[in-house]
Amino acid sequence: MSRVRAVSAALLLAVAACASEVYRRDAVLSTPPATAPARIEIVKEAYLQLPAGYGRTLPQGSVWELRGALPEGAVYRRVGGIFTVEGAQVHEAYLVIAANQLVGFYLPVEKAYAPYSPVALNIK
Repeated sequence: MSRVRAVSAALLLAVAACASEVYRRDAVLSTPPATAPARIEIVKEAYLQLPAGYGRTLPQGSVWELRGALPEGAVYRRVGGIFTVEGAQVHEAYLVIAANQLVGFYLPVEKAYAPYSPVALNIK
């Protein structure tokens, strides 16, 4: 019986260790700059490989609304849907965009910023 418990414990630890937390730091949204567009549209689908091993797609034609700003860039929330990022947990996420590049995510529930390696986006 102890062998079964040992195997069960090892499997539980392996599953728990599979996904790491989304790295994030506290962030406070501020008023967006007047130069930031109120809405953007993803013109060409973009696939994002997240550090925890999960992938996400920014769908072509998806529309995003300006919600505020961080020092890293303008913050956009998806219109008509929810975008999430995933690590050990799933987090609602807004895009943080600077110079037409995705530079990270704002996590509204946690009030945190999660940096991401910059990716050029085809937006209008």
